Amino acid sequence: MKKIPTSIYLLIVSAILSVSIGYYWHTAGLDDATVLDAVAAVFITGLPLPYMLGKILPYTRGAQQAKKKDILLSHNSQLAEVGNIDTLILNRHGIVTEGQPYVANLYPTGVSPNTLLSLAASAEKQASHPLGRAIYETASQRGLQLLEASTFNEIPGCGVEAIVGRNSLRVGSLAWLKREGIDISAELITKNDQLAQKGHCTVFVANGKYCRGIIAIDDALSEDTLKAIRKLKRQHIHTVMLTRENKRTAEAIAKKAGIDAAHGQLTTEGKLREIQLLKARGTGVAIVERGQADPEIAKAIDVLIELAPQRESITPEDTNLPAQPQNDHAIFLQSGLLWDFAALQEIGQQTLSRIKLNKIISLIAFILILPPAAGAFYSFGIPFLPAWGSLAGQGLALLLVAINSLR
Repeated sequence: MKKIPTSIYLLIVSAILSVSIGYYWHTAGLDDATVLDAVAAVFITGLPLPYMLGKILPYTRGAQQAKKKDILLSHNSQLAEVGNIDTLILNRHGIVTEGQPYVANLYPTGVSPNTLLSLAASAEKQASHPLGRAIYETASQRGLQLLEASTFNEIPGCGVEAIVGRNSLRVGSLAWLKREGIDISAELITKNDQLAQKGHCTVFVANGKYCRGIIAIDDALSEDTLKAIRKLKRQHIHTVMLTRENKRTAEAIAKKAGIDAAHGQLTTEGKLREIQLLKARGTGVAIVERGQADPEIAKAIDVLIELAPQRESITPEDTNLPAQPQNDHAIFLQSGLLWDFAALQEIGQQTLSRIKLNKIISLIAFILILPPAAGAFYSFGIPFLPAWGSLAGQGLALLLVAINSLR
C-alpha cells in the first residue's frame, strides 16, 4: 500500500480549519465578505508550500553536490537514508583490501611445493572465487603442468572439489576439510593459526583422505580504504567487516585496517543474521559492494553502496566508457573509492539539517500568521489579516526556506 504524503494531510487540515473559522464568524454575525476573506486567509496560511519546498530544495541541492563528486543516486530521498546511517558493513576483497589476491607462500606436507600448487590449480581451474583464480594464475605463471578435472563442484563458503585423473581433490577451508573427514596433521593446524593471526588467508589442499599442505594467500590493504575508515571514525560511523574467511584472519585484518568489528566464517544466512542484530539495536545500516550484490542482503540493509569496478578489472574496450551500476537501487560511487561515501554521508547530514530547519521556519510562519488571519485579535479591535497578507507571509516563508536550502 502506497504511503500518503504528509503534505496531503496538511492540505486537508488547512481546508477543514478554514471552513471551521468561516463558519464560526458567520454564526457570529460578520458580513459575508469579511468571512470569505478570513476563510481565504486561513486556507492560504495552512497551505503546506514551505513544508513541501523545504524538502524538495534540500534534496535537489544535495543531489547536485553528490553529482559533482561523481556520486549517482537512484532517487534524491536516499540522502536522508544516508544521513541516518551509523553502521557501515564492508566486505574484504576489493573493499578493505585491493582485491588482487596473490599466493604468498606454500607449506607442503609429503609433496614438493610445485606439486602442492599444481594439485590445487588443477582443481581450481574452473573456480570463480578470487582465491581460486589467484592459485590458478600463479600456477600458470610458473609454467606448471595442470591436469583436466573430470568433475568439478564449487561449494560457496567452503571451497572446491574435483576429480583429476584418479585423484579426488578438495581445496578449501580447514573447517570444511575437517567435516569431510580429511586427515590433517597437527603441524598444519598450528601453521594455520600462525598465518591467520598475521591476516593471511589459508587454503588447504587435500588429495584423497590426506591433506597435502596449505597455500597462504595475501591481499594488500587498500590505502584509499584505510584513509576512508579513519575519516568515517571521525564522523562516528561504526565499521563492521563480514566475510566467509577464517575468524582469526578477519580479526587480524580488521585490527590492521582500524575496523571496529569483524565476523568471519559467515554464509549468506550468517551475514543476514549479523545485519538483523545490528538493525535490532536501532542502527541505520549500509553495506558496500563492488559489483552485483546478493539480493537477500540488499533487501535487508537500509542503503546499498556500490563502488565502480577497479581499473585493473576494466577491459581495454571499456576504458573510455562510463562505469555503470549493477544494482538498480544502489548509490553508485563512480570513483570506486570508499572515501566518497564519507563525503556523501556529510552531504546527507547537511541535507537532513536543512530539512529540519525548514520545518521550523514553516512552523513559525504558520504560528505567526494564523492568529491574525483567523481573527484571534478581532475582539480587541485589531482587524483580520487579509488574504494578501497571508500570501505575503507565505512568500516570506518560502524565501527563507529557499535561502536556507541553497546555502
